[in-house]
Amino acid sequence: MTAESPARRTLSTLTTLATRPSRRQVVGGVLLLVAVLACLLAGLPPLLPILLTLLAAVAVGPVAGLGYVLVVLNAPLGLWFVGVEGVVGDAFGGRDYALGLSAAVVVGVLFALTAFRRRWSRRQLAGAGAALLVVAVWSLIGFAHHGVAQTLVGVRLTVLPVLLLVVLCSLTLRQVVPLMTVLAWVLVANAVASVGELIVGPARLVRWGFEENTAVRYIGDTFRVPGLTSFNAELGILAGAYLLGYVALWLTRGARPTRWSWHAGGLASLLCLALSTSRSGALLVAGGLVAAVVLNRSGGAAAQRRARILGLAVIGCLAVGFAAVGATGARSLFERFDVWARLLGADLPIWGLGLGGVGAATTSRVTSGPQVFVDNYFVSVALQFGPVLGVALVAAFGYALWRLCRRSAERPASVLFIALLAGLACSFLVIEAWEYPGAMMCLGVFLAYGRCLDAAGVADVPAPEPPAGVWVPAAPSDGAPMVWVAAPRPTGQPPAAAAPDGPREVEPGSTADAAPVDWPTA
Repeated sequence: MTAESPARRTLSTLTTLATRPSRRQVVGGVLLLVAVLACLLAGLPPLLPILLTLLAAVAVGPVAGLGYVLVVLNAPLGLWFVGVEGVVGDAFGGRDYALGLSAAVVVGVLFALTAFRRRWSRRQLAGAGAALLVVAVWSLIGFAHHGVAQTLVGVRLTVLPVLLLVVLCSLTLRQVVPLMTVLAWVLVANAVASVGELIVGPARLVRWGFEENTAVRYIGDTFRVPGLTSFNAELGILAGAYLLGYVALWLTRGARPTRWSWHAGGLASLLCLALSTSRSGALLVAGGLVAAVVLNRSGGAAAQRRARILGLAVIGCLAVGFAAVGATGARSLFERFDVWARLLGADLPIWGLGLGGVGAATTSRVTSGPQVFVDNYFVSVALQFGPVLGVALVAAFGYALWRLCRRSAERPASVLFIALLAGLACSFLVIEAWEYPGAMMCLGVFLAYGRCLDAAGVADVPAPEPPAGVWVPAAPSDGAPMVWVAAPRPTGQPPAAAAPDGPREVEPGSTADAAPVDWPTA
């Protein structure tokens, strides 16, 4: 009688679970059926309880929940095109923004679970308390200045990346790696969609329902593809975030990417960045790579030279791609200088306008005032929180980069952190990058991956191992006696016999030190 194979046992277990559901599954199915019938009788969409159940099941798992958030935040146009956004919106009473809002709800649930399960230090609790105080005070200022609804939108845009960062940094390496793979496939899907949109052309896209001046935009005579995101700037900042993190891994000793899907994501992000013609995304990549090369204190001269060559090669590819699509003008960039000077030169209170006073909150459906575009997040912070906190933010970026530069000499993973932080700072100069949660989540995934590598010491180069299958002498240090240790047997070698008297010590300087090793065999 032969033993049952693992595959057959797994298939048998799955069959048993499918044919014999547990009592909890039966009760849950009955309750769901009752909820659907109740919605039909009450005149509500019958899909509502089903979608709420699926959302609750996704929200309790960090990998599944964050994977859902990744797709929703970085492929909204694609989800609209295939009808998912419409189905979810109809289930929630015709609210087309329900799908995007569900991602924020999932992040909030994951953050609450993380905060409940994790033990926090006093310093972390003090920082969280200070952050809550700042949000509360400037929310009250926003309530007085432009109303509750617009302020709450500003709070969501400001706080959501922070919640994502806390959840991502609480994951283990085994949980972060699948998210990196999902992120890579999201970039590949965006690249395929971008090429398809370029082939189809803007005129046909408009006939298909793509909104002009949003999904379909031009820079001069150049069509700016949106991919699966809402518009080209969102695609560009997402592609720039992934490309920066991917190239920064190559610059980090011991952290080079090995999965082919990650390489495909890197090539896709380069294509998306060129087709989107996003100068803010290109500046994110260029600024981050330059900082990673200049401030990197790990490795030798050869490693730094290779880093410079790789960084210049990526920047050169970006320049060629932008020239190929005709996006070489800088008139819009210089126009922003006048906008910033006018906004900062206005009658601005020392405490600012409050959360939601400028930026994306002024373009939402609940806005109560005029739309205020800033295209500089440092200026946006100064307008919302006051000039003092705006200057403090710039100083915090500089101090963090200085600390990471000093730390990179001993912790190579700091190079990745330098690239991400410097790239984010550069993107802040030309766009409100913090208000793009999809791109901020992309940077957060790379940050969480680098944090796991840094904590595990994976970024350090391991010492060479001794030959396997024999008793080998461990190198003595500073006059200590030499100790013979065992190593595993390599393939094709006979098993090593045990040492006659166990591990033995040899005094340094004796003839045994210089004598050839007599490898014992069976």
